[in-house]
Amino acid sequence: MEVTAVSKNREERANYYLYIDGQAVPVSEQIYRVYQHYERKEEYFSYDLKTEKFQKDTASFLPSREDSYERLLEKDRQFAAPGKNVEQLALEHLEAEQIRFCLAQLNEDEQELIFLLFYQEKTEQEVGNILHISHQAVNKRKRVLLLKLRKIFEEFF
Repeated sequence: MEVTAVSKNREERANYYLYIDGQAVPVSEQIYRVYQHYERKEEYFSYDLKTEKFQKDTASFLPSREDSYERLLEKDRQFAAPGKNVEQLALEHLEAEQIRFCLAQLNEDEQELIFLLFYQEKTEQEVGNILHISHQAVNKRKRVLLLKLRKIFEEFF
């Protein structure tokens, strides 16, 4: 459906028409102005933003918002590597080392419980079945272990 807008000559200023599929449809001035506004807005977004402009008065160059990869390579532009920055990676590595140190302070049974719950993401019921204890006992041991780990962490770090 192709829609074009045309205003009649000056004598018929009160009559506004929108052309829909080749037929002139009379509309009010308000509808005509709203239609023109959105037509211009569509043109702005589809063409004006994508073209380069030169402002004569200020003598500044506004580059296009769309750029090609090849052109940026020609200008020797560097791109930020995707992912986390080095500082964030170093902090995560340090935190992981601290956690491993704290876990090394636990005995073998406590380490196994932590491994099953947090590394293998098993439920307390599943861990209870593996260790042949009730899920309430698993929950109690987990709470005690987390408090113990907190004390170790506060003591060393």
